[in-house]
Amino acid sequence: MHDEKGIADEKAVFITLDDLISLKGKAKAFSLFKSKSASLHSGGHKSHLLARGMEFAETRRYQAGDDIRTIDWRVTARTGKPHTKLFSEERERSIYTCIDFRSPMFFATQGVFKSVQAAKIASLIAWKAATSGDRIGGLIFDNYGLTEKRPMRGKSGVLPLLESISFSAKYSEDKMVRGQIASMDLALSHISTTVRPGSLVYIISDFRRCGINLNTYLHKIASHSQVVLCFLYDPVEEELPSHNSFAITDGKSSYSLQTHSKKMLDAYKQQFNQRKEQLKSVSQKKIHFTMCATTDDPTNMTLLD
Repeated sequence: MHDEKGIADEKAVFITLDDLISLKGKAKAFSLFKSKSASLHSGGHKSHLLARGMEFAETRRYQAGDDIRTIDWRVTARTGKPHTKLFSEERERSIYTCIDFRSPMFFATQGVFKSVQAAKIASLIAWKAATSGDRIGGLIFDNYGLTEKRPMRGKSGVLPLLESISFSAKYSEDKMVRGQIASMDLALSHISTTVRPGSLVYIISDFRRCGINLNTYLHKIASHSQVVLCFLYDPVEEELPSHNSFAITDGKSSYSLQTHSKKMLDAYKQQFNQRKEQLKSVSQKKIHFTMCATTDDPTNMTLLD
């Protein structure tokens, strides 16, 4: 749904592949991790992104003190003796964007649709990763299922991902169909088992209808990779203007939203703050948090403490 008066520019509702490709130049100024690069970085690669991953090198007998998560279960089963995997530092890591295009993302009263903002952020990440020499891939999830693009270097990774993003970001009435909302659990479960250890995973969403296993899957991913939660929202989702009446539409029907009750306004604001604080509370050493409103310039995003 969107406010007809607040969203008049077609570019606020739709974004094309050409639009996403044109963001390549702006990616140079995308410094989401610039302020914390020193503390988050490990290794000699000078990048605004997070630390590099590790690549499998060989298997040897398990020794006391080895991380049990690196046990090579196939070799252990074959030999009858515990073996562990050894890793060497990769020359490039995998950057993985998980992007939410479920129907609640096709909304805004100001700025651009959350879906458009998500597409822009994912594009900036992709171009930044490509220029930093990293592999870029991602997972797109919407009302109908998952679309995955495995991480690849350079334009071979960026362009197929942007094509899928531009297709999924297109507004259509089909995406507004109720009762077909996919759970985020499905997407996070897939990521937790397919993303390579040492990857950097961005999850771009308004985090509505998250599913009961959100924290479980996030911590599972964070056990082997860095995670960044990119929380998107419209200013009206944060706080409704008081003593007003709004006409809203889903493209088929029109509704009137009354905001004269202080009790209702307070409860509405509290609901938003609870969702935000829930996400921030998940943040830990390997899970980071950032916010972006539909009115913000995504190139100015920074991590929040």
